[in-house]
Amino acid sequence: MPDVGLVFACSGCCCGHPERGGPKPAPRVLKMAARRAYRASNVVGSLRLSFTDCLGPCSEANVVFLYLQGRPLWFRRMNSPELFAELLTYAGDALQDHDVRLPESLVVRSFSWAGGGIGPEPPVEEFA
Repeated sequence: MPDVGLVFACSGCCCGHPERGGPKPAPRVLKMAARRAYRASNVVGSLRLSFTDCLGPCSEANVVFLYLQGRPLWFRRMNSPELFAELLTYAGDALQDHDVRLPESLVVRSFSWAGGGIGPEPPVEEFA
């Protein structure tokens, strides 16, 4: 199956850079963990992983954009390798079954975004 989706993980001005504010993991930790999770997932060959400059909104770093079968999904505060792995698991399941639901840990981090402005309201709190 050719690539049918994309995951854009922000690695721009704020995401992945704890020295620029916010409770974020150490630099490059998420990027390396994301690559490992991607290689270990069942989405290789159907979903492409790319790192990009700022996706915005910086107040909600670390931001991840998933474009899956024509559907845009935005996620904020994806601040752990486990969350990223869970996103890939969801994407793999959704490729097989269009009716699969987002797990609650991703629902609370999902938001609507068209770019520009101050970002989604209200910001989510950190979750355990």
